[in-house]
Amino acid sequence: MKTIFNSSLLLLYMVLLGCAENINENKQTDINQADNVSVEISIEGMSCMSCVANVKKTLSDLNGIKEVKVSLENKNATLQYNPNIIPIDKIKQSINEIGYNAGTVKTLSQ
Repeated sequence: MKTIFNSSLLLLYMVLLGCAENINENKQTDINQADNVSVEISIEGMSCMSCVANVKKTLSDLNGIKEVKVSLENKNATLQYNPNIIPIDKIKQSINEIGYNAGTVKTLSQ
């Protein structure tokens, strides 16, 4: 009986410890989200949906970028990123490296 009680206490402790760690992780995420900036980058050279998918995947794979939307019709990408993690010049460079031309960056209100 004592073993079952001790096991139950240990299990309860582990669950509570795990919950406390999740709360701390969520606080860090909230802090990082507060630093996010929304921008629109013009992109020349996209001619099809494959181009759109290529740009979206490239940008989505970069650390510090939260959300990416690419428009063939508007010839741009709208994204949220954390400038403390990745500078806008690195984002533009990544677009240029896959064969497109990243142009004007317009900061959007949040």
